[in-house]
Amino acid sequence: MGKSLCCFLLCFLVLFSFCSARQQNECSISRLNAQRPSNRIQSEAGVTEVFDHKNDQFQCAGVAVVRYIIEPTGLLLPSYVNAPQLMYIVQGRGLQGVLVTGCPETFQSFQESQEGQKQGREQQGQQGQEQQGQQEQQEQQQGREQQGQQQGREQQGQQGQQGQQFRGDQHQKIEEVREGDVFAVPTGFGHYIYNNGNRRLTVVSVVDISNQANQLDFQPRRFYLAGNPQNEFQQQQQQQEQQQQGQQEEGREQQGREGQQRQQQQGEGNNIFSGFDAERLAEAFNVDVEIIRKLQGQNDRRGNIIKVHGGLQAVLPPRRQQEQQQDDPLYAQGNGYEETICSMKFRQNIGDPRRADVYTPRGGHRSSVTSYDLPVLRRLVQLSAHKGHLYQDAVLLPFYTGNANSIIYVIRGSARIQVVKEQGETVANEEIQEGQVIVVPQNFAALIKARDSGFEYVAFKTHENARINTLAGNLSLIRALPVQVIASAYQTSDNQARQLKHNRQESTIGAPGSASRSQYRASA
Repeated sequence: MGKSLCCFLLCFLVLFSFCSARQQNECSISRLNAQRPSNRIQSEAGVTEVFDHKNDQFQCAGVAVVRYIIEPTGLLLPSYVNAPQLMYIVQGRGLQGVLVTGCPETFQSFQESQEGQKQGREQQGQQGQEQQGQQEQQEQQQGREQQGQQQGREQQGQQGQQGQQFRGDQHQKIEEVREGDVFAVPTGFGHYIYNNGNRRLTVVSVVDISNQANQLDFQPRRFYLAGNPQNEFQQQQQQQEQQQQGQQEEGREQQGREGQQRQQQQGEGNNIFSGFDAERLAEAFNVDVEIIRKLQGQNDRRGNIIKVHGGLQAVLPPRRQQEQQQDDPLYAQGNGYEETICSMKFRQNIGDPRRADVYTPRGGHRSSVTSYDLPVLRRLVQLSAHKGHLYQDAVLLPFYTGNANSIIYVIRGSARIQVVKEQGETVANEEIQEGQVIVVPQNFAALIKARDSGFEYVAFKTHENARINTLAGNLSLIRALPVQVIASAYQTSDNQARQLKHNRQESTIGAPGSASRSQYRASA
């Protein structure tokens, strides 16, 4: 009995370690370099720029990074992804919707629909009075019933025209987004973005493909619901498919013939509907086949960002109401009850300096969003972010993230970054500029110094409550040590140990120069 139990526990531990290893990524990094997009896809109303997720540092962090540049009146087509993603609005403003199956269409144009229903009841009442008043002669009654039916059809047609004129609609929640907003999209949730501003809308998206919610491989997969777009990660996928095809020579010709037949039957297209048989989809939607062919995106060459002619007409609450909800702490933190998925909040602004978590007058400021601010990050996304702004020559004091990888995207300006791994090996010492991305792996220490133009960045973290530890400043590990421990460990005098411990009074962002030094100075 004891032996069998030991064998069972051993097998369980082996299986558990194997399952856990599926979420671990190879991080044999000897050098980190700031990355620029490796693939650029032009669409009708914008550009999609993709960073190579096969790069060693992105593989280590287990993420994929995409940047969307959407022109005014441009629409990023609805899609869903096999992993959670966190999006940041770099510039511009727009509308973003999250599509959740089973949730009600809570945004409705009530006034139009209620007027239509009232008119319909009045017309039905008039028809009923006419029918009741003419029951004496059967032939006359039948004739008048036919006239009533014709009138009813005409009236219904008029109601339909009136409904089109009022553009009554109902749909799931749409939110206005602006520069500095972080937007969370859980795994498998549909989403789309529309630029309703007068300048370009730039959005950076980080997809956490190593998240446990992704039960496929470590390949980012975007499933478009409309159009005939080129997939952002198509080049890498094609390389993998070519390798697999090279290993599986048998049956390729037969599969090719079958694939051609399916394409002829189902039409060409790259959205999720294009692979189904048109006749069966028509039955599923209860519409004509011609409509289904448009649904499948046949002969659509506009790409994944299309132009909405005449602008997007959608039901939206007043902007002031949305801003009041955003500022309401109960709305941000919940009302004490468990939020349902349908009413869950997906957005938080971290770009407003007035909401900064850290502020240094001559150094800069930083704002964060975690699962405490946005509960969806804890439940469905398991990511977080912070936005930082360093003034000229300011320093982001040496730090490391104890429980997450950091994906740093440069919004504006430039800075010198140094990254150090275990045993003091420097893996990065270079200047990073606007539009570049660099990864700082978990527990790797980093130090950033802004250039003359300052430095704005957003850091995505692969944990919903990233734990940032500083190595210098008034909240650092050095500050927590006794003076004698510092003196003994670093072979310094007590006075020098006090300087190490107290000379930097800021906690996270250091002002330039030596103005922040305290009274603990080396004696002359």
